[in-house]
Amino acid sequence: MDVLSDILDTLKFKGSFYFSTDLTAPWGIEVPNYKNVARFHLAVGGDFWVRVENVDEHIRLSSGDMIIIPHGASHSISDKPDSAIEQLDEVLYKSGYNGEGHLVYGGENREGCTKLVCGHFDFDEIFTHPLISDLPEYILITGKQALDFSWFDDAMKFMSYESQKTNMGGEAIVKRLSEILFIHSVRVWNDQISNKKGIIRAIADKKIGRSLRAFHSNPQNPWTLESLAHEAGVSRSIFANQFKDLMEMTPLRYITFWRMQKACQHLIESDMSTDLIAEQVGYQSLAAFSKVFKKNIGVGPGGFRRENANL
Repeated sequence: MDVLSDILDTLKFKGSFYFSTDLTAPWGIEVPNYKNVARFHLAVGGDFWVRVENVDEHIRLSSGDMIIIPHGASHSISDKPDSAIEQLDEVLYKSGYNGEGHLVYGGENREGCTKLVCGHFDFDEIFTHPLISDLPEYILITGKQALDFSWFDDAMKFMSYESQKTNMGGEAIVKRLSEILFIHSVRVWNDQISNKKGIIRAIADKKIGRSLRAFHSNPQNPWTLESLAHEAGVSRSIFANQFKDLMEMTPLRYITFWRMQKACQHLIESDMSTDLIAEQVGYQSLAAFSKVFKKNIGVGPGGFRRENANL
């Protein structure tokens, strides 16, 4: 089992395209805070500036650059750092944008406009994972970095092309490409900073990664510290220390955490009995499963299913 794919699938990760732009100076737009999303802006043509909430500096992007704001923080985009900023809803109203075509806004001179592809990635608010909290305030992928991976550069160009056309299925293509670009951007960010901790580093680690893949492939197995260490090919003490150093939690704590996430998924998305769900996530006793579930989720399995019955 690919660990990152399993995590993103459980988080219900999906891309959404909300508009492409033709913005002419002077212009400035404030994008409001929204939880459980990661927003992105791809520069197709022209330069622009981004200011992310709780980040001091303005970030300049040029054509071919892409920025991802993983935690849905409020941020502004503008032609210059000191341009007047208007709220997104006000810009949409003034421009008459109705969800079709380009968002056209700004000054009267239509030459040298800034063309962007803007969208976001949703994560289901019921589920969580350290993968999301590990991510920084923003991830910037420059056009030069994209060129280091020819397919990445091609994917960005293809996404910008489709966003500006009205071809059949174009919106679906943009969404799928954005998901691919997000995953690769996380990889690039992890390599850029030589990150020493976190789930991405743990997955990439030769030994800890093997144990994570084994566990995510079969969470129902009776996993112990010994069996996880065996998958990693190291002693129990070395494995426990290395795992905690990378993940900042113990191996058994991570097992419990992920089993509860999968249990929540089964309770919402299936009609399996609670007994069967308990077995699916590694508990032979319904009583033991219910006790652990309530301790970690705050409500029993039955209550959780009833609370989320209409989702």
